[in-house]
Parts: sequence; C-alpha cells; structure tokens
Amino acid sequence: MASNPFLSPAARAGGLELGRLSALIIDESELLRSVLSRMLRDLGIPAVQAARRPEEARRMIKAALQPYDIILSEFHFSRQAAHDLSGQDLLDELRQSKGLPMQTAFIMVTDEARHPQVAAALEGALDDYLLKPITSGQFEERLRIVLERKAAFKEVFQAIDAGDYAGAAERCERMFREGGPYKVYAARIGSELYLRLKELEAARRMLESLLAHKAVPWARLGLARIALEGADPEQACRSLETLLAENPAYVDAYDVYGRALLEKMDFEAAAEVFGKAVQISPGNVSRLQKLGSLQLYLGDSGAAAEHLGAALDIGAHSRALDYQGVVALAVASLDVGGKQGLADIERAHKFLQEALTLHPDSARLRMLMKALDVVLALQLRQAEAASAGLAELAAQLARPECSFEMGACLIQLMARAAGTQALPGAMDWAARATQRFSVSHQRTRLLELAAARLPAMQELVRESAAAINEQAREAMGHLVNRQPELTLRALVALAVRSLNGRIIKLAQATLEHHGQHLNAALAQRLGAEIAMLQPEVAARPIVNRRS
Repeated sequence: MASNPFLSPAARAGGLELGRLSALIIDESELLRSVLSRMLRDLGIPAVQAARRPEEARRMIKAALQPYDIILSEFHFSRQAAHDLSGQDLLDELRQSKGLPMQTAFIMVTDEARHPQVAAALEGALDDYLLKPITSGQFEERLRIVLERKAAFKEVFQAIDAGDYAGAAERCERMFREGGPYKVYAARIGSELYLRLKELEAARRMLESLLAHKAVPWARLGLARIALEGADPEQACRSLETLLAENPAYVDAYDVYGRALLEKMDFEAAAEVFGKAVQISPGNVSRLQKLGSLQLYLGDSGAAAEHLGAALDIGAHSRALDYQGVVALAVASLDVGGKQGLADIERAHKFLQEALTLHPDSARLRMLMKALDVVLALQLRQAEAASAGLAELAAQLARPECSFEMGACLIQLMARAAGTQALPGAMDWAARATQRFSVSHQRTRLLELAAARLPAMQELVRESAAAINEQAREAMGHLVNRQPELTLRALVALAVRSLNGRIIKLAQATLEHHGQHLNAALAQRLGAEIAMLQPEVAARPIVNRRS
C-alpha cells in the first residue's frame, strides 16, 4: 500500500505509508460511517474504527494504545441533554487537555447550513472540513492535502515530541521564509512554539509578516496573545474587541479576551466574556469550569453551581476536568443549600473519593478531598469536624503541593464557617494564605473576593497583602544606601517566612545583580536558601488540571 499513487512521491519518500495509518470516524449516521469507512479502506487505510457520538469517541481516544492518525467527526450531533458534546467541543477538549497529538489529522464533516460555524472552527486547529454530500473525489483530494501536509512537518513534530521546541520553531521559520504550499501552516505552528518559549519578538515577527500578505484571524489572535504575555492587557483587549466584532463566533478569541480582562482586574466583564464562550461551546468542560469558578468568586453561587455541575456531568471521564473545579462545585452548592445543594456536594464527594482510590499517592487529591470533607461537615452542621478539617487544610499552607487555588479555597471555607461557629485560628490562617499567595494584584483581589462573606477576614486579607508589599519595599530600600547585604538578608528571610513566589523571584534577581558585592560564602548560602524554596513555589496556572 505504501506505493499507492494517492500520495505524492515526496510524501511516500518521507515515510508516510497508508497501510500503517489508523482512523476514527465519529457520526450518528450508520450510513455515513459505512461510506467513510469504505472510502478510507479503498485508499489503503485498513485500521478504521467508528463511534456514534463524541462521548464514546472520547473514551476510545483515551483508551487507544497509539494515537489515531486521522479523526473524521461530524460537527453537529442531536442533543440528548443540554450540554452534550459537539464535534467542536470534542476538538477543543482534546486540544486543551493535550489529548490530540499534532500528527493527528482532525477533519470536520458538516452540511452547508453549518458551514460558517465550521469555517470558524478552522481557527481552532482544525485541519480541514468536508461539506455534505461527500463525493469520493472531494474526500480523496482533501485527505491527500491534509496527510501530505502532516508528512511535510514530520521532523517538526518529532522535535516537539522530543521537547526540542526551539529546534521545531526554527525549522518552521525556515519553511515560512522559503515559502511554498505550507507557508501559512508553518507560521501557525512556529508562532505557537515561539509563544510557548516566551520568545515574543520572534512570534510577532512571523505573525506580522504573514498578516502583511494574508489576513487570517488566528494570526491576529496570536498578536493579542503576545500583547497579553508582554503585560499589555489594554492593547490585547483593543485587538480582541476588533477581532470579535468581525468574527463573533471565534470562541478561542473569547478565551484570550477573558484572560486579558482578568489581568485588567475587570472580573465581572471577564465572567461575561467567558459566558459567551460557553454559549458557543456549551459542552466544553474547561470553559464551564473557568466560568463557574469565577462566578463563585463573584458571589453568584447559583450560576456557579449550574456551570460547575454541568462540567462534572460532561467531564467525569475527561482529562479536561479539573479536580479543583469539583471542589468549587461543592462550595457553590453549600451556598445554594437545600436538597439540591446537598445532592451536589455528595456527588462531588463521591467523585473525588473514586479518583483518590485510583490515585492514592496524589497529595493534591488528598488535600482536595479534605476540603470536600469540610464542605460536607458544614452542610451537615458538624462544627467540630469542620473545624478539625480546616485546621488540617491550614497546616498544608507550608507544603509545596498547596496551590493558589487551595489557599483561596481555604479562605472561602473559613469565611463561611467563621460566620456560624467559633473558629479561633481562622484569621491567622487567612493571613498566612495571603502572605504566600498575594503574588499579583489579580490574585490578591481574588483572595479578597474569596473572603467576601466575612468582611473582617476580607479586610485582613487586604492588610496582609499590603504588609508583605511594604516589607519588600523596606528591604529593597537598603539598596539606595548601597547595602545589598541587608536587602538580601531581609528578602530571603521574608521569602522563607512567607513562601511568596514573587518575593522569592525578587530575592533571586537581587542576588544575581548584587551578589558580587557580598562575601562569597554568604552569597552561596543565601543562594542555597533561595534554591531550596524554588520547588515550593513553581508557577501554577489559575486552573490546574487533573493530577
């Protein structure tokens, strides 16, 4: 089959053999599944499997020993429940959870009526689409183009798999400069790699060069992402507003726009934007959890429980589901109360208990499970159990596994518990959580929102964040008097005491710039102390996925 003339000589010479490829067809129509299977086999692709719906396909993709080389999916599926997956939802979920290798060709199948939606989906890393009714000639031509493009980027994909992102990006840039049929695809992958490497100017250079010749929305989105990475959320917002005015169904742009609004501290507007993304892709687990978690911070617990509950309904078997979001569902349900609230808390508790059974060594899961125990105790008015559980959670603040989300969750739970029962350690625990996790204006504001149900605790969070900022300023003030040793001693002491990631980075940067003015032994000792703290404050995203 390797000599099949369906493929170009270059693709065959590059090692692309149809007889070794595997394919998955996802469609409710048994007739279309049969027709596409026959077309693939006629081309020499023998390993063809089929699924009726995206939910079944998700399980097959997860269980496959080797990734599928080709996925053909219908765009629209009949809705059996409010948040059933579409083909676009499945594609987005696979991308967001890193469940779709770049070597896999994902092709959407749709009818003329939904063509505009699918064309917009092309901006989300879709390889191609097919319009019904599908002819054999059309199918062969589109599949050939996709497979030969994948073959041309074989070395790029191999470099990515090996973790050589810089090498892969440089190869893409060469292909882009040389032109040829894959110039635009090279710019797409290369700019994404440069963004991942934080080489913003290289990504900008490639995208602006492309836009000078061809107006593509994903390149404009890339420039907005560069502005956001470069700490210019205002510019990012302006670019995204224009882009979305022209492409209102471009769901990836809403994701980035929401992030930019969060950076601007406009949380209400961010929630509105994330809500629009959910309207476009109601089966997207990550977007549902992102929206619901933000709504919980903003005090809209009813809406939060609705969206976080839908995410659990859809994502129970998905790698896109974040366990932290399951805890957020329980906290929102505690606020909602009643029989429904208790049912959702128990559902969340059962789900995490099953996850912990599968991953008994996960420290993160054990912490999340303890948080759920506290929620259940509060719901059942078991004050002693709730108090003991909160004390155990507070004890985790000094552990590396304790993330920002866990610190914020602790404050959310304490603000709820302290309003109904005696909790002597609550204010001290809230101060410690704030000292560790107030690493930016955005996160400090989220911690304040987490404490909003108890105004005294909210004020304490605000004061604790201001205090650690003042201590850092005082330490840096010694540099004005040319006393770097005093600055470094103060910063390292503050870093050890607080475990605040921003302070640790500041101490590291100060040591790098002024360490030569210190006694060598002292510089080495301070450097060792800072290094010991690094693993405990490794940067974590706002939303962590499953352990």
